[in-house]
Amino acid sequence: MAQIVVYGVGGNGREIADIIVTAREAGADWELLGYVDDAPEHQGIQRLGLPIVGTGEWLAAHPDVQVAMGIGHPRIRSTIAAKVDAMGNRWATVVHPTAVVSASSELGEGCVVFAGAVLSCNSQLGRLVQVSFNAVVHHDTRVGDLGCLMANVVLGGNVDVGTGSFVGMGAQVRQGVSVGEWVL
Repeated sequence: MAQIVVYGVGGNGREIADIIVTAREAGADWELLGYVDDAPEHQGIQRLGLPIVGTGEWLAAHPDVQVAMGIGHPRIRSTIAAKVDAMGNRWATVVHPTAVVSASSELGEGCVVFAGAVLSCNSQLGRLVQVSFNAVVHHDTRVGDLGCLMANVVLGGNVDVGTGSFVGMGAQVRQGVSVGEWVL
């Protein structure tokens, strides 16, 4: 059974913890240990009945524990990703049981796919991408590393979303359009 912690105890982190709990109830072979968070005021508390086990440095002493990214802002995610990568922990790829993921889709390491999301044929998610509630990624679309698609986003076919870009709630991107890197 894989042990997992969520990096970040804010709203995004708690949503991801909830996905992990739901996936486990549906048969995923995971044990959610709790959260890591670097804010001193978060140490020693619980969220959703799960403890904050320590700061990010806790991971160095626990190299077999996988990490789910629980931070939404791409620049902060990038900094945390570099820190966790340097410690050698693996990123957990987490998919809610109600998400629809085509067999021809590719999910990079550490992706999180929320409830109701749809990934159509030949869609590609880079490393540490988040696809939030009810977002739709149509055929032949690519989302670069650290990208975030928020709730109800719709990407048409053959869309390219650059590294670190954040596509906000309800946005629609027409087929064939490219979104640059680090666009917020």
